[in-house]
Amino acid sequence: MNSEEDRVEKDSLSPQKLREELILYLLRNYGDFQTKEIAKILGHEPRTIRKSLKNLEDSGKVESDKLGRGYIWSSSVEEKEGLMYF
Repeated sequence: MNSEEDRVEKDSLSPQKLREELILYLLRNYGDFQTKEIAKILGHEPRTIRKSLKNLEDSGKVESDKLGRGYIWSSSVEEKEGLMYF
């Protein structure tokens, strides 16, 4: 393996990337969640989940709405519209 393949393999298996994929799966398949709910489901601290959610929001994969002192998160409109069934 060359160094580029090693880097790609390490990036795809990083804990942060796996956590973000799990968050996307939850939001796509089960609807909207608050940060603390996602943290409880995945067994992480809310601040860890908040960081992952912010990364996903910056990349346009999730959206947030202010709810009291926290946020409620959902899969982005673009992500939902991308699904097509025949």
